[in-house]
Amino acid sequence: MVDVVESIISLISSFSYLGIFVAAFVETIFPPIPSEMIFPLAGFVSFKSDYSYFQIFLMAFSGALGSTIGAVLIYFLSYRFGRVAILKIGKYLLVNENKVKKSEDWFEHYGVYAVFLGRLAPGIREIISIPAGIAKMNFTNFFVFTFAGSLVWSTLLVFLGYAFGNSWVSLSDALSDFFPIFFAMLILCIGIVAIIYLIKRKRK
Repeated sequence: MVDVVESIISLISSFSYLGIFVAAFVETIFPPIPSEMIFPLAGFVSFKSDYSYFQIFLMAFSGALGSTIGAVLIYFLSYRFGRVAILKIGKYLLVNENKVKKSEDWFEHYGVYAVFLGRLAPGIREIISIPAGIAKMNFTNFFVFTFAGSLVWSTLLVFLGYAFGNSWVSLSDALSDFFPIFFAMLILCIGIVAIIYLIKRKRK
């Protein structure tokens, strides 16, 4: 874990916006590397580099763009080759059928909003592009919702990492445990609001 943290810090420190772009891109196509670690570390680097708030936001923006490009790659692979081929490829990236089924259920439940909400949900965000591609979701909608969700996620985590400053390294493990619980509650709240909105709209 320490080696991974140091590697990410080194990458972002050396290449700044390009570094977080690459790290986020790799995290998206290789799920075992958690975004809950990458983005707060970008905030930590911003803290050490004495970045302005605008520069910190640019770090978050670059990370969101990297995540989006990675998600687009997965989307097109899923669109082109389908579920069976993706599962064959995914086993080398620790993406199994249970995870894909979970993302498919999520997509079926939330419809077009699944991509945006999925980008905010740990365990879903890395693979929500698969059911979107298989279902041949409109690409423009996919791109917009993916980038919007990724930007919210990356901005929150980058600024959180900046706020923790020097404490980030020692708190990284604790935060990794905290994030899934926090964002599960966040997604639950968003889901309830979305369902209420859709019910009211249907009645009208």
